[in-house]
Amino acid sequence: MKNLLRVVLVLALAAGLTACKKNVKDDANADMTAGTEMVLEETTVTEEVPAQEVSLGAVHFALDKYTLSADARKIVEANVQAIKSAGAVASYKITVEGNCDDRGTIAYNIALGQKRADEVKAYYVRLGIPAANITTVSYGEEKPVCYEATQSCWAKNRRADTLLKVN
Repeated sequence: MKNLLRVVLVLALAAGLTACKKNVKDDANADMTAGTEMVLEETTVTEEVPAQEVSLGAVHFALDKYTLSADARKIVEANVQAIKSAGAVASYKITVEGNCDDRGTIAYNIALGQKRADEVKAYYVRLGIPAANITTVSYGEEKPVCYEATQSCWAKNRRADTLLKVN
């Protein structure tokens, strides 16, 4: 019985290997005869253009503040011009990301980052950007751009970033 099982397994293995063997001679002849009367079919590929995400000017805030300064308003106004230009040729979505420096509790920084993002969104809406196109998110202290424990570095991290996604 064991010998019969071995014979069957050897035959099955041999049959499998024979079936996988490639006939190189036939492939070479096929290449020589092909190509004289080849007809190419024209096809049209419709491919969606992937959305592009662009980072616009960052708005910076004073320590523990979420109101827009005169300089911050100018940055938002410049962002609006870029958004309206992009919106004239394509659909778009905007994400405003609120950020804080690493001082304060996590809960405080998340809340302050959200207030900053909401304040920038509100100004975008006042300047004519549809609120339905804008989402906000707070990262608190989780996405710093500077890692030093200095006043100038902390000031860089107190910001709201605007990301424009154009479809």
